[in-house]
Amino acid sequence: MLALVTSVIALAVVAACAVAALRRAVAARDRERRRADDLASDLRNVLDNLSSGLVIIDHRGVVQRLNPAAQGILVLDEDQAVGRSMTDVFGKGLHDFNRALAQVLAGGGPVLRREIGIRRADGADLPVGISVSPIETTGGALTGAVAIFQDLTEINLMREKMREADQLAAVGELSAGIAHEIRNPLGSIRGSVEILAAELEPHGQERELMDLILRESRRVNDIITDFLSFARTRAARPKLEEMQPFLDDIVLQLRMHLEEKGGRTTVTHTVEPDDMLILMDAEQIKQVLLNLAMNAFEAMDYAGELSIAAELDAHNTACLIRVADTGPGVPAEGRELLFKPFFTERRGGTGLGLSVVKRIVHEHGGQVGLISPPGEGAVFLVTLPLVRDPVAGVEPEAAYLAGR
Repeated sequence: MLALVTSVIALAVVAACAVAALRRAVAARDRERRRADDLASDLRNVLDNLSSGLVIIDHRGVVQRLNPAAQGILVLDEDQAVGRSMTDVFGKGLHDFNRALAQVLAGGGPVLRREIGIRRADGADLPVGISVSPIETTGGALTGAVAIFQDLTEINLMREKMREADQLAAVGELSAGIAHEIRNPLGSIRGSVEILAAELEPHGQERELMDLILRESRRVNDIITDFLSFARTRAARPKLEEMQPFLDDIVLQLRMHLEEKGGRTTVTHTVEPDDMLILMDAEQIKQVLLNLAMNAFEAMDYAGELSIAAELDAHNTACLIRVADTGPGVPAEGRELLFKPFFTERRGGTGLGLSVVKRIVHEHGGQVGLISPPGEGAVFLVTLPLVRDPVAGVEPEAAYLAGR
């Protein structure tokens, strides 16, 4: 009887220990499950908040994941992409994207910092920087690929601005040399010819030749002046200015110029609101508007109408200045090069006037562009921010994908 009782007690102790062990195992399993859920949630949050696009595919080329940035860049919906072949999802317009993924799946090694072009479903063409890496097991077996990519539109614009800055610096050095090497002897030549013309009193062809020398020397001097103006643009020193009297003064100068030239152009201007205050360097912005206006006069052959209108934008964050004329407009083939140094469609022009305009406006933190369609007169829009914001930095992954 005692042995039976002892056995029952032993069995009870063993059962209790087993139950305790089972409870500990269940608790540990629950902790591991919660930890795994937390890690999965953290990973999901990281992928969802990643500013770069991310696409994951398995070894068969079936799409497993598109994060929100990828959906925005590619204009694709994750629910419609997951579970489908990458050749179907990244088909029309995304051939280069699909090719980069296929290269990795085929064992061709990772794709690092490649720039490709894509055409999205909405018809937009975008430059994209992409890196694709294989996903492998610890044994080295390929299980899929992950692509990280970013829209390079803004970065390419920054590259273009840097190239323009380098070009402007080169022009500055060139203009300084031109001023030193040409302007002084040119002045001596002009002075000598004027003295000879006064003393010899030439007639006929000799008079025409001397007039030609003086006229062409003046033109060369004007070109040098444009070079110097382009190279010596000082940093903007903005202060609050009243727009109404500022434009009044500019229009007065333009009308005096028209009277001197015998022009028939009608010049009008408006300011809304009439008490608008703008933070700007008045002398530099005057140079901008006078340059645009003089170009308009020549395009219209000093006839037609010129209007200058200043107003606030819809959000009251910037001043919009429109300079519009009724001339022939700017042909479509020359519009992209309009603000490039040395590009001009005007006979005798240097191609530096609008480059100076662009530089001044950009130094004010603003933008300038041609907004009228070809053949309908020219309308230039100058946008000057009311408050200048610091330029936002480029995200590290953007710089990486751009190859910097």
